[in-house]
Amino acid sequence: MPWCCEDETTRGSEETFDWAIRGSELHIPSLWLWEIMNVVSVTVKRQRITADRAKDFLVQLGTFNFQIDPPPSVKDLPRLQLLAESHKLTAYDAAYLDLAMRLSLPIATGDGDLRKAAAAESVELLAQ
Repeated sequence: MPWCCEDETTRGSEETFDWAIRGSELHIPSLWLWEIMNVVSVTVKRQRITADRAKDFLVQLGTFNFQIDPPPSVKDLPRLQLLAESHKLTAYDAAYLDLAMRLSLPIATGDGDLRKAAAAESVELLAQ
């Protein structure tokens, strides 16, 4: 959301935004699409941004080089549940951690629990 709401901008969000503008690949779990739609809708509903700003933001996202990871197989659920439980993460946060671990990629998040779990799994953390 720091890309959409200027009052949430951080050094890390600016860094990843610059990568996105340059066309760098940004890997996301498939659930990210639903999460971003929800956050944008809630942000408009709370009048933090206008509907026009939301539309422009979503159009801009469509210009970035997102690589969408397919949803997990049902056979993956025990492994993912164990990952979530071992780090006390939500299933949603476990999806991001799992993706970073499987692809050996750094993770960009401001979520404290997810940052702690990533560090415990030796996943590189991008600046907050």
